[in-house]
Amino acid sequence: MGLFDKLDKHAGLVGEMSNRVGVDWEVVLGERPELAVQYRAAVLKCTQCRDVGACQGWLSGHERAAHAPGYCENADLFEVLKAG
Repeated sequence: MGLFDKLDKHAGLVGEMSNRVGVDWEVVLGERPELAVQYRAAVLKCTQCRDVGACQGWLSGHERAAHAPGYCENADLFEVLKAG
């Protein structure tokens, strides 16, 4: 998999996980554009995930959730963003 394909894949996973746990990046970045660096960092961190299959399975089994699964590389970031 090429670099840009990998980044696209993980940007999608970050977006899906964010949606499931109630983080709307469009709203976040609209209110605080300086957090764009956090979004980019979240995608890069996601590329380091050791269990993408478990993540994809979790996403397919959850329309909504209070929290990201514990193994999610960005779980802490999502909690901070939800807290405002």
